[in-house]
Amino acid sequence: MANKVTLGVDGPLHFSGTIDLLAADGQFIKQEQEVWMCRCGASKNKPYCDGSHRGSGFRDTALPARTEFGEAGTGGLCVTLRADGPLKCVGPLQIDDAAGATVWRGEDTALCRCGASTRKPFCDGSHRQTGFKA
Repeated sequence: MANKVTLGVDGPLHFSGTIDLLAADGQFIKQEQEVWMCRCGASKNKPYCDGSHRGSGFRDTALPARTEFGEAGTGGLCVTLRADGPLKCVGPLQIDDAAGATVWRGEDTALCRCGASTRKPFCDGSHRQTGFKA
């Protein structure tokens, strides 16, 4: 199964495939086949979505501009939960918008989980200015 993130309108990142979750220090947490990760910054159960986006005021159309596609091989995806920062994704990954179109493909990116990035779904460093705490 290919590793994929599907963007939810005003909602979470839906990961599917073979995803190894790692703590900021690189320690293995668990392997997931399907998981919804918070991208609004309000979840009480970070990194997982708990539905807090519904009352947080988080807004995103989940229809970002398409970027240049890189190569994405096969194998598992490592998602590192950066301390008070983004989801660092290393390994083959495809990102699809809410309409199902592929907007990014590659093997190394950082996805926003504070909700403040101006480049959603990608991290732009806004977590530093907002004081995001994971």
